[in-house]
Amino acid sequence: MKYKLIALDLDGTLKNTNNEITPQTKEALIKAQEMGIKIVLASGRPTPGLRHEAKELDLEKYGGYILSFNGARVVDVKTKDTIYEQTLTIDEAKKAYDRAKEYGLACMTYEDDMIVTEDINDEYVNVESSINDIQKKKVSFKTNLKNPIHKVLLTGKPDYVGSIIDEFKQPFGDSLSIYRSAPFFIEIMAQGIDKAASLDRLVKILGMKQEEVMAFGDGYNDLSMIEYAGMGIAMDNAVDGVKERANYITLSNNDDGIADALYKMIEGME
Repeated sequence: MKYKLIALDLDGTLKNTNNEITPQTKEALIKAQEMGIKIVLASGRPTPGLRHEAKELDLEKYGGYILSFNGARVVDVKTKDTIYEQTLTIDEAKKAYDRAKEYGLACMTYEDDMIVTEDINDEYVNVESSINDIQKKKVSFKTNLKNPIHKVLLTGKPDYVGSIIDEFKQPFGDSLSIYRSAPFFIEIMAQGIDKAASLDRLVKILGMKQEEVMAFGDGYNDLSMIEYAGMGIAMDNAVDGVKERANYITLSNNDDGIADALYKMIEGME
């Protein structure tokens, strides 16, 4: 099989526990791009939160893509064009906020290159700010919402989030995409948004086939992408649900799992 596109989750997949892309993984991904394979950074992060990794992997040079907000926006790194996006309405974001407050969850969204939130000192809001290297701004959430709203992100203690997620989603039915990503995050996007749906749109725009896609992931929000890809690969550190659905389990994100799989599976990488 000649793979033409590699989709990569970031945290726990492309990045190790020191929040770094290892030299071996970087070398393998540059080599794949030199062979003409397109790289897609597919993450729940906001678009600005992927800029460092896109630069490190030379995606502008090789014509890669950023699939951010779990698929609510897809950007061509070379041209800076938005290929696809689907956003929440202000009313939908307000309803998400109201539901979050019923459950005592912190709530944030994004404006330009900033996180906007009332919960500026929340420990997991600080995690989101640190991971993405973007600043926070304290606002009155409902009165300061501005379009486009790609995602509303809620935070809480992992055990609590796990215990309430199903109940939390019930009033929304299928009107919004709501799921857990990191153990302490609940992601809320427009209806039908997930990594697989947006990846499928990009694959079709590029004239590729589903079976020509390789995808790597470790978390709950990677599951649809792992199932979609012709070769869905779970990291050894992935949650059990992802491992169970993957075609292959590679080494962990601390052990160059991406590089190991690429050298084994792509002809000409050696």
